[in-house]
Amino acid sequence: MRKIFKTIIVASLATLAMPLSASTMQTYTASSDSIDTTVEPADTLREKLAQMETRMASMEQEQETQKTWKRRKYWKIGITSPNLERTDGEEMKWKTKGSFFIQKGRTSYLHSKPIAGMIKFGIDYGFIDVTYSKLELKEISYSGESGTRASDGFDDIVSGDPDGDIGISELTGIDLGMHKIDYALHVGPSISVNPWNKLIATAYFHVMPTASSIIQNDNFSYGFGCMMAAGVSVAYKAISLGVEGVWGKIKYTQTDFGGDEDEEEGYDSDNSEDKSASLFNTEKFTLKQSGIRAYIAFRL
Repeated sequence: MRKIFKTIIVASLATLAMPLSASTMQTYTASSDSIDTTVEPADTLREKLAQMETRMASMEQEQETQKTWKRRKYWKIGITSPNLERTDGEEMKWKTKGSFFIQKGRTSYLHSKPIAGMIKFGIDYGFIDVTYSKLELKEISYSGESGTRASDGFDDIVSGDPDGDIGISELTGIDLGMHKIDYALHVGPSISVNPWNKLIATAYFHVMPTASSIIQNDNFSYGFGCMMAAGVSVAYKAISLGVEGVWGKIKYTQTDFGGDEDEEEGYDSDNSEDKSASLFNTEKFTLKQSGIRAYIAFRL
């Protein structure tokens, strides 16, 4: 009886265990199937890795490009060699005994990404361009005869009057020489090419509205005009070397504080207009200028 009872119990447990085993097998199989479906093939992983590397390389290239083109401001310091010639009245020419200039500007590019990965078009502009020149009379023509002569004042050079007025040089015996100072703005197009690494070659054309002054002893002349400049430069990182040609005409008005002795004797002391006319004479003339400017530039 006891054996029969044990047999019934064992059979019942076995019957209950069979469904549990099947359920467990199904659960394990389902879990195994879900794990298998989440595993991606090795080729897909390699493709995604290659895409990531490509994106990283593109980002690095973009950063390098930005570093190459980021230097848009510039300071130029250089020497010049202007030649001056009077274009109205008697023919006169001057040569340079020493000249230098300083210029500040900026380049605004018209597009963010370089064309073909290496070319950019831009607009250069700046509000500081100061040039100092010390000049000396080179040649003067009298009624078809040409030659050179020394002068004690700019007035007699420009007017062609060999006598001139009594000025500082006559009174002191010191000739201060002829000095010219120009202040200009500049604006114009430029094209820049980046053929290799951080090397950039640039060609440009600038329009330069100019205010000019000429000082010699007791004479002062001032004028306004428009100069032109065209040049090329080669830059590597922050340092640039360049050369440009400058040309144009400026119309001057001369003031003379010397006065003529004969005129001074003839004016009425009570008439301030007559006195002013004799002591403060004016004359207008035009000078044509051309020359070369060589410079070193610092790009920021």
